[in-house]
Amino acid sequence: MNPILKAWYILRYLGPRVITLRASTYAAKVLGTTRRHYPETPWASIKLREIVRDGTPTENVLYAAYKREQAPLFLFPLGAPPTVPAYIRNHANDRQPGLGERLRLLAEDRCVYFFRTPAPQPIEWHANPFGHGLSDPHADWFELPTFLSIQGDLRTLWEPARAAWAIDLARAPAYGFTGDPAALFWHWVDSFMDACPPFKTVQWQSGQESAVRFIAIALGFWSLAKDQATTPKRWLQFARLAWATGHRIYHHIAYAVSQKNNHAISEACGLMLIAHLFPEFDDAPRWGHRGREVLDRELRRQVYADGTYVQQSMNYHRVMLHGAMLALRIAELEGRPFARESYDQLARGADFLFAMMDPVTGFLPNYGNNDGAWVLPLCECDFRDFRPTVQAVNYLCRRRRMIPAGPWDEDLLWLFGREAVMTEDVPPRSAHSAAFAAGGYYTLRRGESWAMIRCHTYRDRVAHCDGLHVDLWWRGQNILQDCGTYRYYIPGREDMERYFKGPAGQNTVEIDHTPALADVSRFLWLPWTRARVIDRQTDGNGPVWITGELYDYDRRPWKVLHRRTLLALDATSWVIVDDVIANGVHDTMLRWHLLDAPYKSAGDGELHLVTPKGDVYLSVNMFPAQGCRQKVTRGRDEPGAVQGFAAPYYNELQPIPTLEVAYQGPLQVRFVTAIGLGHRLTTRSPADDADVQRWRFATAQGRMTVDLAGPFRPIRRVVLGHTTETIRTAAAGPTRTSRGAS
Repeated sequence: MNPILKAWYILRYLGPRVITLRASTYAAKVLGTTRRHYPETPWASIKLREIVRDGTPTENVLYAAYKREQAPLFLFPLGAPPTVPAYIRNHANDRQPGLGERLRLLAEDRCVYFFRTPAPQPIEWHANPFGHGLSDPHADWFELPTFLSIQGDLRTLWEPARAAWAIDLARAPAYGFTGDPAALFWHWVDSFMDACPPFKTVQWQSGQESAVRFIAIALGFWSLAKDQATTPKRWLQFARLAWATGHRIYHHIAYAVSQKNNHAISEACGLMLIAHLFPEFDDAPRWGHRGREVLDRELRRQVYADGTYVQQSMNYHRVMLHGAMLALRIAELEGRPFARESYDQLARGADFLFAMMDPVTGFLPNYGNNDGAWVLPLCECDFRDFRPTVQAVNYLCRRRRMIPAGPWDEDLLWLFGREAVMTEDVPPRSAHSAAFAAGGYYTLRRGESWAMIRCHTYRDRVAHCDGLHVDLWWRGQNILQDCGTYRYYIPGREDMERYFKGPAGQNTVEIDHTPALADVSRFLWLPWTRARVIDRQTDGNGPVWITGELYDYDRRPWKVLHRRTLLALDATSWVIVDDVIANGVHDTMLRWHLLDAPYKSAGDGELHLVTPKGDVYLSVNMFPAQGCRQKVTRGRDEPGAVQGFAAPYYNELQPIPTLEVAYQGPLQVRFVTAIGLGHRLTTRSPADDADVQRWRFATAQGRMTVDLAGPFRPIRRVVLGHTTETIRTAAAGPTRTSRGAS
């Protein structure tokens, strides 16, 4: 991208405030201010007498006794973790490896990466066991580059220090595991602190990572505080870790604010938690005040009016909710709750997640950046199951359950106590077709199937180049899926990185083998996506649809308009109409990333998926019929030609079948994708190029005729009318059951 144009876009989209904040952090580094804030500070140099208020005991034994006697109200009493009810404890575990296996691995100095993958070898805090990278164990955090081939993916390096192991050890007594979880807890804390002195190494590079780590270790400490392994010396050790973490966050939180993302929320929560647990610190009042101030402002700035989130990511939405929920809970325990507006914002955020949730699995579309983060892994539900978060946030904001009781209630137990899980159960609640216009998320729901489409003019940074992406779910299966993120940094494999965040890894249309946006950095696309919904019909028992237009390619050098209509004929018959409109000749590629299931061609270009819950049939018809090429690719890993992979979890690469429909020629064309769930859905295209096209779709049970406006610009709506006929018997013949309005 032209440097002048790039500078203009950055100023236009990020704004002068963000640029000023970011520039100030770089200036602080250049001028030496950052180094003065973070001098070399061995753990032993952090003296109690230098960090606490006058009158606080500073001898180990006396300080430990003082802390036990003056323990602040927390999520549960000091050293008395909650007892997990049988209905939670005895439920089949979806999280694998299970808690028992995770504890066994911890005894071998191995943790679980991204809640899925056991470490292949004992942990080394500066080593990446999957990419064989190594970070400098002696460097100051502010001198370390973010992307360095010798150290590999930074997010993978950070994972063990996020300390999910501490929460597992906190929960171990509640599940009746034998052994000595407190001794193992301190073994891991010692290991981390010995290898990572304050403000040194990659593990202090991020304020958010520091906050998430302290949250987990604080939960572990509070659970195991009365064990004989938690000696007075350990109280001093915990205080040192708390002070170093608070100092690290406080003096660099402006950078997190400049990012306008969940980093600021997590860091604010960390400051509030440290100030709450260590009110004797000299810095506690200003840390707590700064945390509250940032959290209050960033919630209003980052959460849209409809509950959607600035980062356009389901998993980052959860990270935000976890940090904000814990912060609001701490404020309640202090007797200084936040204003009702903050609770209402979070409640709308939980409502959004529920609307995007698959009712069978609790999974959401793997949409947007997904770095494998889970701040409060307090249950044995799968990482992708969002029911624990929806349940807990709703309880915080409304003091009642949102979904019926289940293993996801364990979050309620740890965050709100036994009273929360003893409240009256609620009847099952069904999600309905929904529109979140501020965030650009729309769903259609029919019976056992549902779909999501993205149609949004961005006000904040774009995560993936995926305008008008569609996810389709049926019986708990992600039939058309988002491919996820895989890794943020893959040294020497920029093509793999581009695949996951660019159009090749999305269910959308790509023009001329080029993304419509330019990825000017790993987390910044320019210019930002523009799209809008032009028609939406979700009422009644008949067909429902959403039509959106994407304008990313509708500018030089392409001048191509992409219009997509997502249409549910009924609960098991879906049609997606893609109009690609321009004056010239272009290469067009339509892609559908499919559930990984056995597949075969069923003739006439139809693809047949054999899924565990039933057969799925998919076909793509083109009008005018000018000769498109269709092929299925699964797991193609060739330089510059990556296709057919998904990453349902971070750092986990899985091959999936991907249908690619390619066309080269003059545009003003229409692709009609028909999907039959549990049955064939045959398609008959119109015979001529009329202003109104009549498309016919048929199953063994009936036929439907849909009148569509031709692929022209401009138009007000695509779906003009529909007629349904049910086939009763061969003798009786077809019966017309309904007719849509024209």
